[in-house]
Amino acid sequence: MNNTVFHGGNVWQGKDPSDWLDYSANIRPGRTMGWIADATQNARKAMRYYPQPDMSRARKGLAAYLDLPEDFVQPASGGASAIVLATACGMERVLLCSPCFGEYRAAAVNRGLPVESACLLKSGRRIADPAKAVRSVLKEGTLVWICNPMNPIGHAFSRDQILDLLALARQRHCRVALDEAFIDFCPAYSCRDLVKEWPELIVTGSLTKILGIPGIRLGYLCSRDALQLGQKALPWELNCFAEAIARELPFHREEIAEEARRNEGRRRPFTEGLRSLGLFVYPSASNFVLVDLGRDASSIVSMLKEKRILVRTCLDFEGLADGRHLRLAVKDDRSNRRLLRALKESLSCAENR
Repeated sequence: MNNTVFHGGNVWQGKDPSDWLDYSANIRPGRTMGWIADATQNARKAMRYYPQPDMSRARKGLAAYLDLPEDFVQPASGGASAIVLATACGMERVLLCSPCFGEYRAAAVNRGLPVESACLLKSGRRIADPAKAVRSVLKEGTLVWICNPMNPIGHAFSRDQILDLLALARQRHCRVALDEAFIDFCPAYSCRDLVKEWPELIVTGSLTKILGIPGIRLGYLCSRDALQLGQKALPWELNCFAEAIARELPFHREEIAEEARRNEGRRRPFTEGLRSLGLFVYPSASNFVLVDLGRDASSIVSMLKEKRILVRTCLDFEGLADGRHLRLAVKDDRSNRRLLRALKESLSCAENR
């Protein structure tokens, strides 16, 4: 398989990134939250200095927000950086619960680790139980990657399912890397507190999506050996703006929770609108949905691009490389209606060709 990692958000294709309506990257819509604008503005005076090497101020803010002891938290420059740190945990091989984010494989390949995968997407569009899906192939010394909610499907696993996977990992002397990059949109499913009692567990996360700050990069890793893993991070991992936001996080829980509620309120009518076009939409707990067009999506993608709308194809996701699937972000209602109109027109044009 090609190990090149593809991402959404390629808005740098013209003169102005704001020319695009970007459904390919799962970032909260709307203006920057006021407190983030204030925090970054106040941090400008720190631009003339190197960031704090040990990131203790950022760690304190993240730990308070995540409700974990400080020595269980390692700040990271976005979720991708946390994934690289997790992959350096000392396991001998990697097992991916697919379909999944391509960075897990890329990080493993870069460390020279063998990679296998167990597909959780079964016939009839069912999502398998993770522990049952990997039991027959899980070998000692394996790092198991699983994303909750799943990217690109949006399905969220229950706490009991994650606990079953952890119990299996303990039996086989393995570790579980749980990517909670989108968990702030469905916080009831978070299992990061389990790192207190499960040394097998590593949780990675990202604030990029819920805060709408992909240009700043703020993520984290949680585990009982977080500080040890953090020794493998690059110097000055966080810039002054990311640190300023991390320090403010504990004081803005309600604004973040409100964004999750708004997302849920937008996702329901968006999903209904897509289904009204005759498309299959997988149930999602996140700020994106996976759509099966039932036909090759390439012409639809091209027609949407002509309308200055970007969508995420799923050709690089294992188990979804049939060319029929699109991952669509959930945006504000006005943008969602525009996408639905454009998609309806594109589907009609494709049928008449």
